[in-house]
Parts: sequence; structure tokens; C-alpha cells
Amino acid sequence: MKKYGVWLILIVLLLCVTYLWVTFSMKDKEDHSEQIEKERINQFFTELNSIYGYIYTSKDGSLQLFLKINQALREGELMGNLYVMERNESAEEAYKETKYELNGITDGRMLEFYTTVDGETVKLEGNFHEDAKSFELSLWMAEMKVLFQAITEEEYTEMNIANQKVE
Repeated sequence: MKKYGVWLILIVLLLCVTYLWVTFSMKDKEDHSEQIEKERINQFFTELNSIYGYIYTSKDGSLQLFLKINQALREGELMGNLYVMERNESAEEAYKETKYELNGITDGRMLEFYTTVDGETVKLEGNFHEDAKSFELSLWMAEMKVLFQAITEEEYTEMNIANQKVE
């Protein structure tokens, strides 16, 4: 009987040690995952805040969209503007520009903006591609999501000068 009692105590101790080891190991992994996610978010918002803007141009060049994020908070809130520039065939100006104010949220993966179009609130949904350099976004004027690419201020200025020369 004494042999079984000693073995039973050893088994119970082994189970307790195993349980504690697994619990601490899981807690450590959870803490580590949390830290990795915080670092990913910090890196994403640092990159996002360093980007001048995003551009989309239709294949035929008749439509150009420029999205400028004016404020991106680490908590996920976004504010910016979307400039829609459509080729204007009959006017003195080469392009007609319409500005839409944007408010939205992101976690560095998903992206949601809200704006007002013709007096109605419109939701734009999309997602970033791995980092802050590009994203796809749904638009009220398109049947599918369009791809926006990061652009520098110099590149944007050069594009606008080229567009103004279009006749």
C-alpha cells in the first residue's frame, strides 16, 4: 500500500508541475503575441504617417483619385480627403476636381472610411496589402475595389503638372 501511496503522490506532483509549466508557457506566449502585435501596429502607423498620399489612375487616364490621410492615430482613427479628378472634355480646365472628407478606422489590415456623397453617408471598405504602401478600397463609383498606391509629394506634383497639360 505504501508503494502505491508514494507513486500516487509522485504522479499528482508531476501533474501539478506539468499544469503550472503549461499555464506559464501559454501566458508567456500570450504576452509575447501581444508585444508582437503592438510592434506591428507601431511600425504600421509610423509608415502610414510618413506617406504623402495614395493615388489611383484609371487605365485610360480619365479618372484619377488621390487620397490624403491627414491624421492617423495609433488607436486606429483616420481622417483625410479623397480628391476625385475626372477628365473634363468640354471645359477650360483639363480635369474637374471634387473633394470628399473622409473619417475612418484601421487596424493596419482592414480599412473603413465614411464620407458624404450627394447628401448621403457612404461607407468605403478595403484592406492594406502587408504594409502601408498600398490598399484596395471600394468606391461608390466603381463596381470593384480599386488599388491605391503610395505616392511621394514630388511624384504627385509631377503628375498634376502633366495632367494640366492634357487637352
